Amino acid sequence: MNLAPLWGAMLLPASLLCTTFAHSAEVPSLEDCLQKTSLVNDVHCNKQLSLQVASPEWQDQIIYFVLVDRFFDGDPSNNDQGAGEYGPQIDGHFSGGDIKGIIRQLDYIQNLGATALWTTPVVANMWWDPRVNYGGYHGYWARDFKAVDEHFGTLADYRLLSHQLHQRGMYLIQDVVVNHVGNFFSYVGGYDAQDPTRYFSLNTGAVPGSAPTQYPFSLNNINDPAHRAAAIYHWTPEIKDFSDRVQETTFQSGMLNDLNTENPVVRDALKDSYAFWIKETGVDAIRIDTVKYVEPDFYTDFLYGKEGLSAVAKSLGKDHFFSFGEVYSTSSPYGLEGEKKILQYLDQQDTRLIDGPIGFPLYKDIHRVFAGSAPTAYIAYRLKAQMEHYPNPHLAVNFIDNHDVERFLSGGSLDGFKQAYALMFTVPGLPTIYQGDEQGFSDARRALFGGGYKNEKDQFNTASDLYLFIQSLAKLRKSDLVFSRGDLNILASSENGPGILAYTRQYQGKKVFVVFNSSDNPTLLNQLATGFSAKETVKLLFAHNISGQFDTAADGTLTKLMPPRSIMVFEAEPLDEGKQVPESSASLTIDTPVATYVNQRSAHFEGKASRPSARLLAIVDGQVKNATEIVTDEQGSWSVDVPVNKYGEHKHTLEIYWPEQNLATETLVFTARYHLVDSQRRVKDKKGDDRGPDGKYRRPLHPTIGCQMDITEASVIVSGKYMEMTLAMCDVSALWDPPNHFDHVAFSIYFSIPNTKGATALPLLQANFPDKSGWNFAHIAYGWGNYIYLSDGASAAKEGQKISVAPGILVDKDKKTIRFQYDADLIGLPSWKGVKVYVTTWDKGGEGAYRGLTREPGMWTFGAPKPNSPLILDSLVISL
Repeated sequence: MNLAPLWGAMLLPASLLCTTFAHSAEVPSLEDCLQKTSLVNDVHCNKQLSLQVASPEWQDQIIYFVLVDRFFDGDPSNNDQGAGEYGPQIDGHFSGGDIKGIIRQLDYIQNLGATALWTTPVVANMWWDPRVNYGGYHGYWARDFKAVDEHFGTLADYRLLSHQLHQRGMYLIQDVVVNHVGNFFSYVGGYDAQDPTRYFSLNTGAVPGSAPTQYPFSLNNINDPAHRAAAIYHWTPEIKDFSDRVQETTFQSGMLNDLNTENPVVRDALKDSYAFWIKETGVDAIRIDTVKYVEPDFYTDFLYGKEGLSAVAKSLGKDHFFSFGEVYSTSSPYGLEGEKKILQYLDQQDTRLIDGPIGFPLYKDIHRVFAGSAPTAYIAYRLKAQMEHYPNPHLAVNFIDNHDVERFLSGGSLDGFKQAYALMFTVPGLPTIYQGDEQGFSDARRALFGGGYKNEKDQFNTASDLYLFIQSLAKLRKSDLVFSRGDLNILASSENGPGILAYTRQYQGKKVFVVFNSSDNPTLLNQLATGFSAKETVKLLFAHNISGQFDTAADGTLTKLMPPRSIMVFEAEPLDEGKQVPESSASLTIDTPVATYVNQRSAHFEGKASRPSARLLAIVDGQVKNATEIVTDEQGSWSVDVPVNKYGEHKHTLEIYWPEQNLATETLVFTARYHLVDSQRRVKDKKGDDRGPDGKYRRPLHPTIGCQMDITEASVIVSGKYMEMTLAMCDVSALWDPPNHFDHVAFSIYFSIPNTKGATALPLLQANFPDKSGWNFAHIAYGWGNYIYLSDGASAAKEGQKISVAPGILVDKDKKTIRFQYDADLIGLPSWKGVKVYVTTWDKGGEGAYRGLTREPGMWTFGAPKPNSPLILDSLVISL
């Protein structure tokens, strides 16, 4: 035996020998495993950390979406990085939320019912952009895609968040940006496509620097030959025409430097950057920002190409790495523009792309119907479109609010909001709860923690009305896979306005019914076909604003007077032994043939009931509040004249309801055309007077802002309860692709009803109504919002009670007109006679806040000698 090697070891210094043995037996602590990425594959760390876990069935998940900076401040020491970027009560500044804050509130999130957490990006950002006077607290202005921003914490914090989620059986969704970085350069004064060095300007005042710190994204100076040759960026200005596909995919959106995603170097760098987070922190899924500004084939490579994210995740045991993306495109009512745009980026039979869309078309119709009293047929159409056109509609990520749009409750009612949430939790697709929805927030980016933006105290109330309501919906959705995997079939909807929406969900023999009344008035649910047998009855699974009997008829139909804003979810259950649904001998018919009525104020109908002196209701368009009462004669005959003088051409419905028998006729559909005008008004307004009340205001400096806020004429027609106001503008634009088809102007329109006491202060405008009569209700309309509120509860600092009415909007960019359509019945107005209308213009951001007024104009702020002056650029008065 050769003992030399052994003796050699024994001759080592004792201290070194002890160190060697100690190291071989050392087990790293949890803290070391979190802090030291070199230990990411250490066997001991893998036992302690739950980072790489198997993928779930994603269609069964419920998402909670966090805006990190505005959620909870778990570590005040990282709030202020000393660059003037921190100002928790100042718009556009960092507020203090961080990753440790999320970890501390995981009980709050999980108890609400969420199973997955999606956060805004935590990557290192540009902190402050002096060119737009705004900060990167939101996370979408990257300077390093592989580092955690100093305001949000450390990589160890993010790893701990992933670990804690996985320990709870929850999942981590990372928000990724592949289209752009921050605004480190721009084009000032022009753009020359033949020589993109002309007008090029580095943002030298950007904080903490004028270039990304991560290679190759740091190569951002076109005047450096090496940077230009590397072609990491599209050296382009801002998009001016969103319908131009070249601009959409290669120009800058929102002044953010557009990455050259056709360049293999850029593609590889982005794959490496986001694979880093999967490997190091165990990210389970990604949400992709600004999807439509990148060519579709990029996503095939990014997700499924060599070293793509899906392959990386699969190598770590995540076989169903989920990707969903933001294609911010909505559809017009009964249109498919949004779906067609979204489909360009979803998985196809022969091309792997993104797994699921964010449901913007459905989002828009949810707001139209539940916040704006539009016909429920809008949602019926949209749900059918999702089921028919999306490759996998169960992987659509649905939402009511997010950080980029005006919150539902800024213009809609609480009951409408609850209906919107109930729909989201009972249709195909992953429901997404945006932070603050469960506390009834109306401001898009208000902080949840005390001391944060627009908040004085913590708002983590687990006993709040909406927290408990959403929690109950989450329990309902989790109670059976029928809600997350079932087919959907529309049973009933209204084409004439708010009212009934009914559908079924069916999966593996299970069938549930979901019924809404979206109206603020009682509405008749008429002969809903349930298919129940005579030995089955209704078993309520969920109900809101509704109670009483729910007995089906012998033929299995359900007729029910649905209270305002009611919801019910039910299934069949057997009747008690020996019981059976009784058959009724009563009968009710309409004998009048279907007809078309032209310029008639009323339509005549006749029919018969099986009993004399029966008290009936003639219900037009489902609205019981406006029903005409009828009493049958001795032979049981009845006749009625119902109003049909709604301006334009409309399909109407008529139902005759016998409350005592809970019996109704089948729904009769007829057409009425009415174009008689009661009165007209026209008011001219001077062109070029969009300079404020004193003529000294200056518009914001952003180059896309022109004379869109300058009114040149207003014309009004009144026809019965209908009023249409057309505003001719100096210009009408839709540069930012807004869902209401106009931008760079917000109309705040105030209506004064004669012989009533109104409010004088114009909420949030630093102004008063122009005379002592005051205003009674207001209409707010801009590119991303459209709602009415009453003067009740209004003040200079607060809008009044919302009534969930959104007037119709028709935009003609060629004629430079914007038309608003008002229905007095929906507003609760007896007549338009004598009403005074005060129209004002200003501008709002996409999240719904009026733009500011300072002494000198900024990129997005107005300028005036006195910043406390009215937020009114142009105005006019119309007397009806």
